[in-house]
Amino acid sequence: MQKANGSRKSITVIAFLALGIGIFLAFQYYALGADSSDFVQDKISRMKLEDIWYEVLYLHIGTAVVAICIGWTQFVGKLRKKSPALHQGGGLLYTVCVGLSGIAGGYLSFYATGGWVSWAGFFLLSLAWLYTLIQGVRTIVVQRDVHAHREWMIRNYALTFAAVTLRVYVPASTEIFGPDNFEACYRINAWLCWVPNLIFAEWLLRNRKSVSASSSR
Repeated sequence: MQKANGSRKSITVIAFLALGIGIFLAFQYYALGADSSDFVQDKISRMKLEDIWYEVLYLHIGTAVVAICIGWTQFVGKLRKKSPALHQGGGLLYTVCVGLSGIAGGYLSFYATGGWVSWAGFFLLSLAWLYTLIQGVRTIVVQRDVHAHREWMIRNYALTFAAVTLRVYVPASTEIFGPDNFEACYRINAWLCWVPNLIFAEWLLRNRKSVSASSSR
């Protein structure tokens, strides 16, 4: 019972953050326009942005917002049991959105503020995001391994959640270290937004295996 309550609280926190950032991004980019974003304003001051960059950006943001907002629902046990068709439909939509957003993110990474350190961080994030997605799909479609599928999708959503952690770390680091150090902080945040997420996901999966092994003895 205590474990179920803890899991429910974790999902609630994740859902709150995911929906909050998702709504914020949707409003900022689609209601106010991309140029209203500090991320875009910073790039405009540094480089000339072509129309295709904006098109890819809107694709990346739009599909990422959908993935962020629906991804956490896939881990709600009651939903999976009561509405398997809804779970599968949500999973298909999530898969398409992550696939498109990951490809678009790979393109956008080469325009990241902070030079090669930043673009390497975001490019590897896109690769890891797509790789974990492919593994998640393969394990359920080809191997029919529900347990492995769930593990890969936990890793994948941890990377999806990088969109949330990035929007937390960037303003926090700017507030702490000042706007003059924005670029240096951004290089760090390009890695900090997703590597700890993935490490935490691995820790969570290992911890679950340890608890499961102990309870079966």
